[in-house]
Amino acid sequence: MSARRPPQPRRLAAQALIRVERGGYANLVLAGLLRESGLAPRERAFAARLTYGTLERLRTLDARLAPFLKKPIAALDPEVRAALRMGLYQMLYMDSVPAAAAVSESVKLPRALGKRSAAGMVNAVLRRAAGRWEPAFADEAERLGVLYSVSDPVAKLLLDSWGERAQGILEASFRTPPMTVRVNTLKTDAGTLARLLEQQGVRAEQTPVENALLLRGAGEVTALESFQQGLFHVQGLVSQMAAAALAPEPGQRVLDLCAAPGGKSATIAQRMEDRGALYSCDAAESRLPLIRSLFARLGIHCAEVLCRDGTRADPAFAGMDRVLCDVPCSGLGVIAKKPDIRYKDLAELPKLIQTQREILENGAAALRGGGRLVYSTCTINPAENERVVLDFLAQHQEFRLLRALPEEWTRGAQDHDGMITFLPDTAHTDGFFVATLERLW
Repeated sequence: MSARRPPQPRRLAAQALIRVERGGYANLVLAGLLRESGLAPRERAFAARLTYGTLERLRTLDARLAPFLKKPIAALDPEVRAALRMGLYQMLYMDSVPAAAAVSESVKLPRALGKRSAAGMVNAVLRRAAGRWEPAFADEAERLGVLYSVSDPVAKLLLDSWGERAQGILEASFRTPPMTVRVNTLKTDAGTLARLLEQQGVRAEQTPVENALLLRGAGEVTALESFQQGLFHVQGLVSQMAAAALAPEPGQRVLDLCAAPGGKSATIAQRMEDRGALYSCDAAESRLPLIRSLFARLGIHCAEVLCRDGTRADPAFAGMDRVLCDVPCSGLGVIAKKPDIRYKDLAELPKLIQTQREILENGAAALRGGGRLVYSTCTINPAENERVVLDFLAQHQEFRLLRALPEEWTRGAQDHDGMITFLPDTAHTDGFFVATLERLW
């Protein structure tokens, strides 16, 4: 008689973890598996939480499992590794799952995935690993890395940058900020959209940022009729602030140098009242359809989507009224949303910072006198933020910093001469950086 297969959500989560190990991005892997799964909404939510939760606690889970394994966890079969990690995650972090159920279902998982001989080991290891734990650490970076499940380089960077605040920042990385959306002012207004969402079972709350709503109980927003009608798009609150700081006006020429997936460009187009010329560029041709699809759903017509490398000057973009440089970055401000970032080795950081400098230079070169540029990132690393901007200003006397965001929008953020860093632990948002520059001549 064959062993009874475990509940689908756990099997799907195990498959997702294995694919991520092989180099897949967690959000794309999980989205693909869920799309083909046929699972009910509640099961989909369970599978997603189990996948993301296991990934975000991976280093902690491995540290607790290691003393009870006869060989390194990296040497185990992927199916067994997934069962152990998921089982311990459920026992330690999912109150809704009884410990006995977490163990029994984890024991069934390797059997169903063709690793029947590992069932006994999974059972024994999980019961011991969930007990009392008194680890010893070589230094503070290792302590933060193991307890808050980030790589040593990430822990060290946060310690060097923020000192004692690093622990609070890492604690906040386990709290995903509430979902916020941008009202499509080309089609509706905040009050009307809020009422429509209420009718669809979603509670919408006003935020300090105009035309930004916080959603409660939204579930899969893409299934909402108001989403399909293009009445809003999902966009983080601080991301909307970057577009607000740019302050585009109807009829202007505006350049977004790193536009994909298009959220900031869409908000810019709405602030332009869909009048003028918006150039939404990205270096990756494969990402342009995301922008075009978003614009089509929202009814945006003033924008042209182009494949352009922001590190290379383009004379066609001379004389812009507004330029947004939302540059590629280490992503350390959005760890809560992207668990893959937790384990970066940061080896690419010097090259990344050079790319950021080149994009800022090219964005500035495209700006007319009296025009405005916003430099933004979703990291909280000062070397990618203030340092890049201050070095640029030291070489360009024709630019100055502006204070572009209202004080009530930036409570809990760090303000360095108008350069704003939103920290997840105090601002209760994504980690984000915004600097606004004006060209004097």
